[in-house]
Amino acid sequence: MNIPYPKSGWTQALSLISAIAISVVLTAYPRLIAESIHEVDHGLFTLFMWAVSAGFIHGVGFEPKATLWRVMFHPVIAWLVIAYGLIQYLSH
Repeated sequence: MNIPYPKSGWTQALSLISAIAISVVLTAYPRLIAESIHEVDHGLFTLFMWAVSAGFIHGVGFEPKATLWRVMFHPVIAWLVIAYGLIQYLSH
């Protein structure tokens, strides 16, 4: 089973820029998240960090060959999780 994997310049740039931006904010300003949300949902935060990792994987141009890894680190899934996490953050 071959799962399509986006491999164009703008999709990789989107993945890499979003992953870098989120990583810098979470590393440099962890209080930004901690103070803005009354109770941090660690499960959601773990999922969000997985999505950032998937963004880095896609952003640097790595393309998993095994079906399981293609699904786990698919950039479209990562973008949806990142968007959901940002919406959750901005709604608080």
